[in-house]
Amino acid sequence: MEIKGAIDQCKQSGLAGIELIEYAQRLVSSNMKYSYTNSFDFPCKAFQKGQGYCWHQASILNRILKNLGFKSKLVYSTQNIIPEKLYDGIIVKEHISGHVWCKVRCEGTERDVCPGNIDNRFGKVHFRPISKIRTWNIFVCFFSYWGSGIVNYKRLKEIKNRAVIK
Repeated sequence: MEIKGAIDQCKQSGLAGIELIEYAQRLVSSNMKYSYTNSFDFPCKAFQKGQGYCWHQASILNRILKNLGFKSKLVYSTQNIIPEKLYDGIIVKEHISGHVWCKVRCEGTERDVCPGNIDNRFGKVHFRPISKIRTWNIFVCFFSYWGSGIVNYKRLKEIKNRAVIK
C-alpha cells in the first residue's frame, strides 16, 4: 500500500475524531505486519512492502494522522514491557525493549496511539513503558536506525534458533 492511498482511504471513510484516529491505526496495523527483516528500509518503503518494526509502523501512522489534521508526534521509551506474541508461528516471550509510538491530541486530550497491535485504541496500547517517555528527534533517529538493525538481526536469529530446536 502507498501512503497516499492510505490517507485517501482514511479521508473517504467518513469518520472523524477518535474514530478516524483508530481507523488509521487499524489500517496501518493490518497493512504492515511486524518484521525484523527490513530494519534498514525507510518507513514509506516498509509500508509498501507491508512489513516493518515499530519505528516504521509509528512513523507511517504519524504521517497519516498529521495529513488528516491531527496533532501527532512520535515518542519513545528505551524500556517497555512487550507482551508475548506470535511471530511467524513462533512464540516470542514477554520481554523488555525500546519502542516507538505516537502521542495524538484529539478532543482536548493527548493519548498514546500505536499500530503495533490491531486491538490497540486511542489511549489503549499493548505495551507498558517502564522508563521515561521522550519525544522522538533526529539524534535518536540516527542511533535507533543503526541500533535497531543490529537488535532486530539478533532477535530474528534467536527466534529462528528456537524454531530449529523445537
